[in-house]
Amino acid sequence: MTIRPPANLLLLLLAGLAFTMGGPYAAARVFLSGGDSPLAAASEEAGFKQVYKTEYKINGADAALEVYAADLPAAVAAQRLQDALRGRQINATVTATEAGGSGVLATKDELTRMLLQAAKPGRTMLYAVRQSTEDAAKYAAARAGGEVIDAKLPGIPAYPGARLVHHVEDKKTKTLLAVYKGSGEPSLVRDYFAQSLPPNGWQPVFPGGPMYRRGPMNCMISVTPSQQLGELTITVLVRHSSL
Repeated sequence: MTIRPPANLLLLLLAGLAFTMGGPYAAARVFLSGGDSPLAAASEEAGFKQVYKTEYKINGADAALEVYAADLPAAVAAQRLQDALRGRQINATVTATEAGGSGVLATKDELTRMLLQAAKPGRTMLYAVRQSTEDAAKYAAARAGGEVIDAKLPGIPAYPGARLVHHVEDKKTKTLLAVYKGSGEPSLVRDYFAQSLPPNGWQPVFPGGPMYRRGPMNCMISVTPSQQLGELTITVLVRHSSL
């Protein structure tokens, strides 16, 4: 069986992470908790440094997000990581180009999905979503069957006809990320939120969005056309600005 990493999910997680941390990485803020993952030692051997770690819920399933940084080009970093994992006899596959890449690390009890991104020339970020095999199966079943729990975003209605496909919650940083699939013109979706949010107390930071504020909470909405004709990805990110 071939396991394909859902890179789109990882990218969305990173969008939430970058919004929470105030940048693509923040070496000054390091959150480490729990035991080391199988990736931790191998990534250090490959030249990466762990800069962030937190626990999430993805579609109701537990997960940990780990972020690493290396002063290496993406293709070189990926090869070194692959060599370090193989040297430790860890079942993993990593592929990359100059722009970045992806991979999967599987053990008896855990599944880790990886995404590598070139942050700037000579700098590579490694993002990893780590789950137990049980939680990974729960997440996969929810994604395949569309049985995703209600996002329960405060005062933010779903776009009519859109389907919730990903829901990420980080209680520690009070961050919510909801991803919907819908159809229509991106401008109509943006107009819908621009008209629907102010009556619920959300005021635009700039005229027409895409950023809104309600008390201590910030909201950012992005609308991206998918490769499939007429389909849209609608991303809603909510966090407390006091953190």
